[in-house]
Parts: sequence; C-alpha cells; structure tokens
Amino acid sequence: MNVLGISAFVHDSSVCLIRDGEIIFSVEEERFNRIKHTSVFPTLALQYLVDNFGIKGEDIDVVATNWNPYISLLEELKKASLLNLYLKVHRYNKPPKSFGSIRKTFSTKSHLEAFFGKKIRSKVCWVPHHLSHAASSLCLSGYQEADILVADGHGEGASTTYYKYINRRYKKIWSLPISSSLGILYQNFTHYLGFGNYQEGTTMALAALGEKTFQSFFDELITLHEDGKFRVKPISAGLWSYYEGGYVANRLGPPRKAGDPITKRHKDIAASLQEAVRNTIMHCIAKISEKSRSENLCLAGGVFLNCDINGQIGAAGHYKNIFVPPFTSDTGGAIGAALYVDQKNRPVKTKEANELAASFSATPYNFTPYLGPGYSNQAIHAAILGRDLKYAYIPDVAIAAARDLADGALIGWFQGRMEGGPRALGNRSILASPLSAQTKDLLNAKKQREDFRPFSPITTTRGAKKYFSFHDANYSPSLFMLATAEVKPEYATALTSVTHVDGSSRLQIITEQRNGLVYKLIIEFMKITGYEIILNTSFNQKEPIVCSPNEALDSFVKLGLDFLYIGNYKVWIEKTC
Repeated sequence: MNVLGISAFVHDSSVCLIRDGEIIFSVEEERFNRIKHTSVFPTLALQYLVDNFGIKGEDIDVVATNWNPYISLLEELKKASLLNLYLKVHRYNKPPKSFGSIRKTFSTKSHLEAFFGKKIRSKVCWVPHHLSHAASSLCLSGYQEADILVADGHGEGASTTYYKYINRRYKKIWSLPISSSLGILYQNFTHYLGFGNYQEGTTMALAALGEKTFQSFFDELITLHEDGKFRVKPISAGLWSYYEGGYVANRLGPPRKAGDPITKRHKDIAASLQEAVRNTIMHCIAKISEKSRSENLCLAGGVFLNCDINGQIGAAGHYKNIFVPPFTSDTGGAIGAALYVDQKNRPVKTKEANELAASFSATPYNFTPYLGPGYSNQAIHAAILGRDLKYAYIPDVAIAAARDLADGALIGWFQGRMEGGPRALGNRSILASPLSAQTKDLLNAKKQREDFRPFSPITTTRGAKKYFSFHDANYSPSLFMLATAEVKPEYATALTSVTHVDGSSRLQIITEQRNGLVYKLIIEFMKITGYEIILNTSFNQKEPIVCSPNEALDSFVKLGLDFLYIGNYKVWIEKTC
C-alpha cells in the first residue's frame, strides 16, 4: 500500500511516502523552493519523489493530510461569529489558518491531479491536526501503549491535547482551547522581544541570560488546575496586547523593536516566560502520570522544540520511556498524517520500546531521520565543475575532515540523505572543533545570528556520559538534538563553544548504527585531540538548510568556510597573496 502524506497551505509544507509499511521519503518543500516555512503546495518535493522513486498518480492508494478542513471550517465559523474580534485577530496575529487556507485544503486532490496531469483514484483522508502530531510520535516510538501529549500553537480548535493510546486506538482524554495556547503565548512574547516569526529558539536562548524577576506576572497569567489542565488568560493571545497601551505592555513595559539593544528587562522577561511555560508543561505531565499506569510518554507539537523543557521532562522521571520525533513541529505534518492512515489500514508489528535505543533498524517503519534527498558523487562532481574552486577526491572523508577540524578549520559537511525537521543532524551541517573559545563568535557572525545564541555538539553515547550530567544517554530527544543537558564543570572551559551561559548544552548523540560516517568522524577527531565530541550547526545562513550540491557550494562560498566535504570530494578556495 502506498500512502502519500501532504501538508500544505498553512506553513511548513511537506511530502511523505510510506510504501508497504516503510517510510520511503519525507521532506519539507522549503528545502526545494528556498522559502523558509513555505505554505505552498509541495510541487517541487513531489517532483523529486516522482523522479527518484518512480511513484505515479495511479500508484497512490491513500492521500493523507494533517488538517481536517471540515472541522477547521466549523471552528472558523465559530470564531467569525464574533466578527470584530475575528477581524482584530487576523489584523494583528495574522494566523496561518483562515477561510482561504481551508478552501485550499479542500482542493488537495485537485492540486495532485493537476500535478500528475490526470485523475487519481485514491481517496483523501483528512487527519485532524493534533492526531497527526500524535501519530508522528507514537508510530515511530515502538510503544504498544502510551500517554501522548500534543502542544503547539493550535490545531483545528485546540492548542493542547492529551491522548491515551491503547489497543491500537487513540482516545482523546481532554483538550484545551486556542485561547490557552502555550505556543501562541511564546510566539507573541517572541515578537514582543523584537524577534521575528519562528524565532522562538532565540527567545529560549535569551532566557538563559536573565533572571525570573517577572515570575509573578506569569503566575497571574497562567492558572494550573489539579487535573493537569491549565488556563492562559485569553487577553494574552491577542498580539495587540503587547503593543503600547495593551495589557502586556502596560504591565511589562513597551515592546522591543528589532535591532534595538537587548536590556536586562528583555532578558528577565524571556527567563520568566521560559520558566512559566516549563512549569506549566511539567505540571501537566506530572498530573497525567499520577493517574496513568503507562511507562511510556510520546510528545509532539511545536512546543516540544523547546530543548530546555524536554530536558526537564526526562530528568523528572515521571515516565520510563519518552519519545519525541525529530520533526515534532509542523515539519512533521505530512509524515504524521501518513503514519496515522497507514497504521489504521495495515496492522504493524512493533518492537518493545527499550529496543529503540539499540538501533534505528529495530524501529517501526525502518525509521531514520535521514529520509530526504541524496546525491551521487557523479551529481556532486558535475556541480563542482565550472566553478572557480579547488577540489580533490578523498577516499575516506571522515579521516581527512577530522584532521582539518583538529587544525581549527570550519567545514561544510554534505553527506548522504538529508535529515528531516528543523535541526541539522549531521548530514547537512557546518562542523567545527568545540575546543576553541573563538568558534562561537566566529560562527554566529558568519551565520548572521545574535551573539548570545549557543551552538550544539554531536557526541557518542560514551561522550555523552563523559562530558554531560545526563540522566539517560539513550533519551530519545537527544538522538535528534531536542533536549539540553548540563555540561560537567570539569569540561565547561574546554568545551566553551558548545556550552551556553547557564552551563547547558543542546546535544545530539550519535551511534555507529544511526550515522556511521559522523560516528567515524567523531572517533577520528578523538584520536587526534582526545575529545569525543564536535560542534554542529545547520548548513545555512538566513535560509533553509542546504539541500542540493549547488546550494551547498553556494553557501560554502558565501559563509567563507575553510573546506567543504561533499560526498567524496573536498572543496576549497585557493587563497591568493
């Protein structure tokens, strides 16, 4: 059975193909059209799928989308009944879901038929948004039963949903309205602090520099209930409350404009916000676990891109096993919808949850995060030719790159198939030695990022235990760079370029089975330096992560890196006197 997942018309458009119980391909459209968080129908991603995997319109059995337009339409009509408020929300917040996007979602099959140039026989399954998120985590976890918590900006009509999965069924226990959205709250404060759309990670980084001096304000804003639910004051959901004369601005001061200096007040607001949202999620999980007999927890939704929160969840010990997919935001919309439909239509034999850490080959659907486009040496060589670049064929790129890293070089790393989700997980990365104090400032300048933003390390299971105070080196969020851990004090100075100001680090743990080439690179680097760890950041500058060889070569030159290892080729720019 071929299940085609489609996410489109909201943000983070993507495509996924599941064939006979195996995920064949999954990628975001932004990687092709180079528009971050694009909402367009994913034509370019579909074209790659057709060209490289031979899929035809008649081969598709089911099309799955991660929004149910019927539910969306009903909820939108409810909102529009309060017309003045509805218009105000669309004026200030500019929500991606609207009557226009709902109309386009209804036309998904028409868009597919236009793409293939013929009618297609497959039916369309409209999977509710939070259910798609839930499936993106549960189906890949290996758990036979689990508690599932979804938290994001909003779905059709909810912002947080708690499911129980048992006997192959998702049972919704409760959900919270959009007015109590933690995702919208964090997004609004990100704008208030002078950062742009999808810059919540910058707010999280800024929080580490501040003190929780505004905690009382957030205690008033969020009410925690004994059953694990919570309520956010609805007034905080409207972005107008953050402008001059609004509720938030009157209490906390005027909003910061982009480019203005960041003051202690801004840092303290970010710290207080982070503490409040973290406490809310921790309260929610603690109360759910008290009443549940499950040892397994699945998390999904954009809120769980917050690495600090994920680290705290693991350390709290409420659940024995916790899983968060690498595409926990809407980047996983297509894959979540496809997984839900495939699981519903075809029984899947799963492994025990504790096998997850041993090898990705033991997981359902033969899951790996590296499901995107890949390019041959021949294609790479063709892209290099004709450019004013020096290059050489390198039989063993791990050994050669390790030597360059040990010498202090900044290298672009373009290998294998592309990873999914917003984090660079070692196949489309900029790599550096973590042992130089200057590396962080140098890379932030090259990538045009705020100077306080930290960088992440990749290490092995052994390295994670050695360098970090870590409750579990097999904690699934750390497989995908989705959780922080404390750097052991004795290594904080040596690893200063991957240690945030609060002593934490957002690490990724690699094993030989998960990514053999990066694993070998780390081991070779250790042989030279004695440190089993390297710095990793996404291969981009104010754009989506590079996808093709041409984009990698362009970004290599633009960023001014020392070397590019792309397939079996080493590329550099000849220096002139």
